[in-house]
Amino acid sequence: MSKLAVITINHRHGDMIKKTIESLLSLDATRPFQLFVINNLSDQGTKNWLMAAVPGVKVLENEHPQGFACNINHIIANNPNYDYYLLLNPDVICQPGMIDNLIEAMEANPQVGVVGPQLLDMDGATQPSRRRFATFPVLMMRALHIDSLFKQVPAVDWYLMTNVQFDPVTEVDWVTGAVMLLRKTALDEVGLLDERFYMYFEDEDLCCRMWQKGWKVCYIKDAKAYHAHLAEGRKKILSKANIHHISSAFKMLFKYGGKIGPCRNQ
Repeated sequence: MSKLAVITINHRHGDMIKKTIESLLSLDATRPFQLFVINNLSDQGTKNWLMAAVPGVKVLENEHPQGFACNINHIIANNPNYDYYLLLNPDVICQPGMIDNLIEAMEANPQVGVVGPQLLDMDGATQPSRRRFATFPVLMMRALHIDSLFKQVPAVDWYLMTNVQFDPVTEVDWVTGAVMLLRKTALDEVGLLDERFYMYFEDEDLCCRMWQKGWKVCYIKDAKAYHAHLAEGRKKILSKANIHHISSAFKMLFKYGGKIGPCRNQ
């Protein structure tokens, strides 16, 4: 049976991460998994709860906060003997069948390197967690929140795949890292997350590199999770989170020479 590691990063999320872990443990998935939790900020209370509530959990403590990519890479590089790695945000509520549906999609097609589930707002509305590779105008509209001032901007709707009808398994340009299942053999060829992206765009970049090396990225409609989307700070233009977003957007543009879209066609 394939071996699965689940990785989540805690920033003193308190009750939210407890709900995430409880939803994960309640899945009754047919495949066992090893849970890794990184305390990116000191959180003795959550650590104590984890050690008592989750048998076998491995909790890592950072002396100083690290970026998303750095944290994920540390776990994968030091625990290389898994077939799959599930990246799980601490603001996600897993729904029954999520893990099994994701892994079944991987095992049905050995050329799939990354899959992501359907993410839902807490009210049940579908989030645009599967997207096309961004164009320069879309990146700028998103970073500067211009798209929030105007509804139904065609370029943004195209990027977010707003009007697409999805099959149970649909090839897409990329899926967001809130919940993302990675195949180890694909990572061995493509490489781990790019740590130049401290926050944001490391997921899009990884998917771009997957396509460049001939691996597929798929959206699995029947795998579902609620996503509370705690990164609300990015909605404020001058917030630290949004500054990271803008910085990573420019890094993405420079890395691909302003041409992210062709990733899938190379």
